[in-house]
Amino acid sequence: MSKELIENFQKITALTLENFKKLGEANLRVGEKLLQEQVELTNAILSSATEKAGDVSQAKDLKDVAAWQAEFAQEYTKKVVESSRNYADIVTEAGKVYTSLFENAIKTVQGAATAAGKPAAPQQNGARKAA
Repeated sequence: MSKELIENFQKITALTLENFKKLGEANLRVGEKLLQEQVELTNAILSSATEKAGDVSQAKDLKDVAAWQAEFAQEYTKKVVESSRNYADIVTEAGKVYTSLFENAIKTVQGAATAAGKPAAPQQNGARKAA
């Protein structure tokens, strides 16, 4: 009995470590996607600001500067909203991955626990008694 208990404990431990590895890999992928989205947003905003800075230098009066600021704010808002949607998609996808990992881990542990709770098959000796 104790041998089976130790074997099941080892199986559950191995499965737990495997699931932690999968979780770490999922976290890494999510982090990479979020970072990439942040870099793209930052580049888009800097590019837009640089482009509009040239317009400001050519402004003839305050009205032109105000128009530039309104246009920049509109572009900035559009890019932030688009990026926010992308973030939401990434987080939603991550939630699905985490749910799947969790459900699989629970099923696996339940299977191992069920196997651990089953009575051991009777051991047969090499010699049988005649009836």
